[in-house]
Amino acid sequence: MYEIWEKANFESNIDFCDRVVVPPGSSVGYHQHGGNEEMYIVLEGEGLMTIEGEEVIVVEGDMILNPAGGRHGLSNNSVNNIDLLVIQVGMND
Repeated sequence: MYEIWEKANFESNIDFCDRVVVPPGSSVGYHQHGGNEEMYIVLEGEGLMTIEGEEVIVVEGDMILNPAGGRHGLSNNSVNNIDLLVIQVGMND
């Protein structure tokens, strides 16, 4: 994970903008967010995204919105890295 910008860099409710590389056989574990929304933008690679218990294949160019209170995770079941841009926005501040 590479933090591009953190909350202090913004005047808005953006919490962070990170570049995340998920190696083959790894995952961003299934988890839930509280008071923020999160966007995954797949820059390269493909994997299996679980959103609210439903599995979908994601590929380069896909953009996924993880809503406030939503549960999600991403598994890299391929032989190549998944390269993501992850942007999180707080609902309150």
